[in-house]
Amino acid sequence: MPENTVPKAPTGLKARGRQLWREIQAVYSFDDAPEKQILLEEACRTSDVIKRLQDTVDAAADLRVRGSQGQPVAMPEVAELRQFRALLTQLLKSLTLPDDEDAWTRSQLGKAGARARWGNR
Repeated sequence: MPENTVPKAPTGLKARGRQLWREIQAVYSFDDAPEKQILLEEACRTSDVIKRLQDTVDAAADLRVRGSQGQPVAMPEVAELRQFRALLTQLLKSLTLPDDEDAWTRSQLGKAGARARWGNR
C-alpha cells in the first residue's frame, strides 16, 4: 500500500467512527496484524455508539426518568454511555500501538480518542 494511503473505512461506520479510523490508520498500518484491524473496527463502531448515546443524553431535558414505581431514576443511557466509554478505552489499549518517535504518543492517542468521543465541543 502506498505511504499515506488510509484503507477504506468499514461499511456502516458513521462520521465519528470514520474519523477515528482515518486518524489511527493515517499513523499506523495494520496490514500484518488482522486482529488489530478487527479491534480498530470495533473501536470505531463503539465510538459511533458513544456519539449516539451522548446525543440522546444531550437532548434530554433531565437526566432522570420515571422508574417502574414512578420514582425518579437515572436515564439508562447514562449508564450505557459510561460502559461504552470504558469499552472504547479497552479496545484502544488492546491495539498496543508502539511508542516511538514516529508514532503517536499515548497522550496523542488519548486526544484522538477524546475527539472521537466528544467531537468539537
